[in-house]
Amino acid sequence: MSAKTLLTADDLARMPDDDSVQLELDEGELISMPPAGFDHGEREDQISFLLNQHVRKNKLGKVLTGDTGFRLNDNTVLSPDVAFVRKDRVEALRSKSFAKGAPDLAVEILSPSDTVRRVNRKVKQYLAAGCHTVWLVYPESQTVDIFEASGAERTLHSQEILEAQEILPGFSAKVADLFA
Repeated sequence: MSAKTLLTADDLARMPDDDSVQLELDEGELISMPPAGFDHGEREDQISFLLNQHVRKNKLGKVLTGDTGFRLNDNTVLSPDVAFVRKDRVEALRSKSFAKGAPDLAVEILSPSDTVRRVNRKVKQYLAAGCHTVWLVYPESQTVDIFEASGAERTLHSQEILEAQEILPGFSAKVADLFA
């Protein structure tokens, strides 16, 4: 049995850029993900658009898309499909490499290649690193699971209102709007 070669966030940052796969680092283990499909890209764009409309209008911070890696610790770098960072934290997280810490909101859109185990692990990693809220978006059922650092969890369905008042004051959208 051979030992796994574990990497650090610095090792990942030094790797050559390869647009054919997206890489994340999970406690030292390199995770490669194939490019997302059309529907996934459409969901990412719609969520980013809805958040950006509100965030820019109210000068709340920055909305970032899936190309942004967040260094949760020395051996974990995750790239949520959409992320939000509050205005007062933007400069502390800004880096020429990976963002230095967790976003305030991480949005993961489930795709056919995702496993429940892997996605639940990501939720725990985001929250443990200081993320306030994680949204898991399920395109097939048009639902959103919400996990908060407080331990609160809930599932919203298509006609329910999605809000995150503590980090995105005034933002609200029907869950169905994510899939419009």
